[in-house]
Amino acid sequence: MTDEKDPLLEVLWQKTLEAWDDEKRHAACLEHALREKELPDLAGRYKALKDDPQKGELAKKRIDAILTAATQMMLTMKTPRPTKTPSWLFWSAFLTCLVMALYVAYAFLHR
Repeated sequence: MTDEKDPLLEVLWQKTLEAWDDEKRHAACLEHALREKELPDLAGRYKALKDDPQKGELAKKRIDAILTAATQMMLTMKTPRPTKTPSWLFWSAFLTCLVMALYVAYAFLHR
C-alpha cells in the first residue's frame, strides 16, 4: 500500500465537508471509495468526526453505511472452485498407505 492519497477522494471529501448535510456528496464519496477500494480511508475520515458535536451523528450513520457496503462487497466476492486433486497425489497417498498397512500386517504375523 502506498502513502499517496487518492486526489479524487481528497476533492470529494473536501466537497462533502463543505456541504455536510448533502446526502449526494456522501454517496459520491462512498461510491468512489468502493470503486477504488478506499473504504478504510473513508471510514477513518468519518471516525475522526464522530465525536464532533455538529457532524458526529451523521458521521456515525455514514460509518454504518460503510460497514454495510463492505459486508455486501465481501459477500459478493466468489471463492474459486475447488480444483480436483491431481491423480498422481491420490495414487501416491494410496500406495503409501498400502505399503504401511502391509508392513503392519507383516509385523503382526511374524512375531
